[in-house]
Amino acid sequence: METLAEIRGSTGEARTLGLGDGVIRDFLESDPSLSRAIEEASDNFQSLKGDLGGKLFEMAETDLVSELQSDYVNFYKAPTVNPYVAIAARGPWIITSHGAVLHDNGGYGMLGMGHGPDDVIHSMQQNWVMANVMTPSFSQKRLADRLRKEVGHRRGSCPFSRFVCLNSGSESVTISMRIADANTKSMTEKDGRHEGKPTKMLALTNAFHGRTQRPAMISDSCSEGYEQNLATFRDRDNVMFVDSNDVGALRAAFARADDEDFFIELMAMEPVMGEGNPGQCVP
Repeated sequence: METLAEIRGSTGEARTLGLGDGVIRDFLESDPSLSRAIEEASDNFQSLKGDLGGKLFEMAETDLVSELQSDYVNFYKAPTVNPYVAIAARGPWIITSHGAVLHDNGGYGMLGMGHGPDDVIHSMQQNWVMANVMTPSFSQKRLADRLRKEVGHRRGSCPFSRFVCLNSGSESVTISMRIADANTKSMTEKDGRHEGKPTKMLALTNAFHGRTQRPAMISDSCSEGYEQNLATFRDRDNVMFVDSNDVGALRAAFARADDEDFFIELMAMEPVMGEGNPGQCVP
């Protein structure tokens, strides 16, 4: 607690107050990762002051957040930017520049390994030989074997014949849409089941699938801003949106496709989203 008090006494006005000291003391007795996060915060605090000077830390927390990001373009809305600066984190715990202790229920802290997992960090620090898809590697076989063992273990076997490694959720949606695009070509070209038909995509209202081009097209949570500012979204008529849990609207969308003679290229629905309307149960 003395460490936190020292940080708080050396910084400006805090906006994010975090957990009360009584709650912090209780968790210090039961979770070693909190003690570790506080110790690392103290070390990082002193190191940052030495590198950047003390004036930044004397700023009010709100002003510090703005100052640190003043050189960068951010397309996200202001309310989505965290109102604090994290200087250390372990497990579910975040320590801020102004000495607050936060229990992270909306970021990496809520994931299985939490912040700063030792096993992952140790593995990443090893001198691994390049193992991208153009370079055969024993790591590829090791990963595939472990995926097959884990994925589908409750159903007796893995349902997938192959895997693809990607860098982001948006990229995974992009390749899914590319696969659907290839299928659409087959379905709508000469002698295809839906030969000559125009195509549309179907997605859920308030959903988010990414900010790259095609995923953005089906991300209703961003539609208003995109339509106001981007020419490619101005005359968008190849996407339909239906409310989640509204089976009637879904049936109506497919009935419309039959009536107007167009082909629904794909139905987009993600179980986990980074923004939009995450957490909603879809039967």
